[in-house]
Amino acid sequence: MGKVLLRVVGGLVGLLLVAVMILLASRLWPLSAAQKRALAVLEAPRDLPGSNAYATLATLAMEGTSAQRQARVDAYVTDYARWYHGFRARMIESGGEGGADAMQAMPQLAGAAEAALPRDPALCRNGTGCLAQVRAQPQAVADALLPQATVLARMDELAAHGHYLSPLPLDAATPVPALQPLFVPLSAHALAHVQGDSPRALAGLCRDAGIGRMLLDHGENLLTGMVGGAMLTANAELFADVLAELPVDTPLPTSCATALAPLSPRQASNCASLQGEFAMIRDGYMLTGEMTRTGFDLAGEEWWATPATAKFFYNRDKSVARSAETLGHACLPDTLQAIAEDMPMPAMPVPSVWRLECAANAVGCILSNIAGPAYSRYGQRQQDVAAQLRLLQAVVWLRQHATADAAMPLAERLHELPAGLRSRHRPISVAADGSALETASYARHKGVDTVRVPLPQALRPESQ
Repeated sequence: MGKVLLRVVGGLVGLLLVAVMILLASRLWPLSAAQKRALAVLEAPRDLPGSNAYATLATLAMEGTSAQRQARVDAYVTDYARWYHGFRARMIESGGEGGADAMQAMPQLAGAAEAALPRDPALCRNGTGCLAQVRAQPQAVADALLPQATVLARMDELAAHGHYLSPLPLDAATPVPALQPLFVPLSAHALAHVQGDSPRALAGLCRDAGIGRMLLDHGENLLTGMVGGAMLTANAELFADVLAELPVDTPLPTSCATALAPLSPRQASNCASLQGEFAMIRDGYMLTGEMTRTGFDLAGEEWWATPATAKFFYNRDKSVARSAETLGHACLPDTLQAIAEDMPMPAMPVPSVWRLECAANAVGCILSNIAGPAYSRYGQRQQDVAAQLRLLQAVVWLRQHATADAAMPLAERLHELPAGLRSRHRPISVAADGSALETASYARHKGVDTVRVPLPQALRPESQ
């Protein structure tokens, strides 16, 4: 009996030693080469040209001069910073308890609630079908735009900025200004065209496409980048619909060449947006690390709630590196090269929780794997934005050469497109009904498997 007990004790001691060795090896395990590469590209300095659009965007629907609105924003930033530092201290002290109650006291930008207007159903929500919607009820649209006069008047001011960066302390809960008003001008541009002022419609669409492009490439995080992409898409779609109704010799505003130019591989990969997203996540992991001093509850599991176990199973630097391995994929040279060749952007890697590094970082591995898969679908959506702009530029090129190539069938003219508008993996073709150019969709958003841009009537095969 004594020998059996000794063997059991010896086995338990042996298992304990093995566990200690695994945990020690896990804690000492170095960052992988992939993690180091990802950290390098994500922490590289970001290009933030021009002035900051934050104050204009945050007060887009508010009355007052630029100086008055800036003063409101400055006061709000001060109040928010004071609240945030108290909120953070409370979270650290309590291990995350009472966070919901503390959020109730978050300061609000003065005048923001009063300036918020409900969206009238007569207004377009995106570019798809907007022109037909406005043409069907122009007076209702004109009436719906009257309360939005301040937003419409501020778009020139917004377009003058070069980047968007919130001055508030950055984390996942940082408030973002209302972004829906950015799509209000779509209806105004469509109405201008319907009423016969097509030059104003085209100029406004290119201005707003430029704003979307700024948010996409010089925004703060993935949210602002994807809204920028959606804004660019909406204005490009409506621009294409307007263009399809105009003679092919109608001159285009000079601003359109830049605003509607094809996206670069870096823009189409969401790299800049994910650099900002990574900065936000990194700050969140720092807060989690500080909370391990008091313990915290993860997914309702009480055993995480003691400071000793929470600290023992969490490593901030390894957690940051795991998230970088996912987010940095969009910025790596191999990914950018694949996008340059218009191949589908590979899914972002989500590191396994069964790696040795996770033995001493179970908290960080679980947290990073919860968030990781959510990022995979966004890259190919932005590639479809790039495809749409490429189709639109192909239409512009065909308009420019409509007279010289009039005798050549449209399908053959597509072979003469400049190299930057052609794609071996997603060739441009004429739709079966001859009304549009199309190419394959990588995102297949809402089940749509092609990206389409309408052709002007004079370029359609049946008119030749």
